[in-house]
Amino acid sequence: MERFCELNLKFPTKPEKQDEFVYLCGRMGYRTIAFNVTVDANKVFIKNQLKVDLPELRVTENPTNMRILRRLTIVVSDSNHIRAFNSPILRKFDIVAVQPKTEDLLNQCIARCNNNIQILSLDLTRPLPYRLKHTHIQPCQLNNVYVEVCYVSAIKDSATCRNIVSNCRDINWVSRSRGLLVSSGAEDPLFVRGPYDVMNLMTVFGIPFKTARAGLSTNPQAVILKGRSRSQTFNGLVEKVEGVGESLVEKLRLSKEGEEFEESASKKHKSGS
Repeated sequence: MERFCELNLKFPTKPEKQDEFVYLCGRMGYRTIAFNVTVDANKVFIKNQLKVDLPELRVTENPTNMRILRRLTIVVSDSNHIRAFNSPILRKFDIVAVQPKTEDLLNQCIARCNNNIQILSLDLTRPLPYRLKHTHIQPCQLNNVYVEVCYVSAIKDSATCRNIVSNCRDINWVSRSRGLLVSSGAEDPLFVRGPYDVMNLMTVFGIPFKTARAGLSTNPQAVILKGRSRSQTFNGLVEKVEGVGESLVEKLRLSKEGEEFEESASKKHKSGS
């Protein structure tokens, strides 16, 4: 049985709304969901650091034992905001996405997409201000950064639907039907659709059924795994172990700093002699 994922639900402030999302998504067949917080870097990027409060999960009922994650989407409108990719707060979120506003910022974000970024999110509700090329998408595929396609705006408005269909066809063409992530972007549980309904909808948008299926199952699982390796491992190799005193990750970090200190000291000693 496939484990379908919905990785873009607007973070509800009310606990009962969170329960509605969990109940409805569970009934539809999703096994993992992510509540998303979208921030404008212009407002929260202060003194080269991202100032974002970690939202609280207050789900009271989870009948299907669904995995619930936190996601952060950073809207980048200036090249200085790319420094936010190294902010410590990003480790508190399970998934991190970036949404560049211009082609130059898109190129810079792709070039600087380190292990902290898992998703490239584009505003598909309006015509893109640049021509999307394979050279934009190929580095994302090499770095395991997935391009997101959201469908909820197409359900709400017919004019927006035309833009989304056109942009989806372009994305599918330049990505060669690889590395896509399909999600809703829903603000209300009523706009969430079941996995197979979404796959059929994606075929209308010009995305093959097989690609849409991967965008709801295997690709989101790869995103979650990359996010987990970012926040819970040391350099993606050693996992943190909670409840056993000082974690092995911290010991390795301290030992690495000690080795660097000894190396610099020996170089100074040799240069002095």
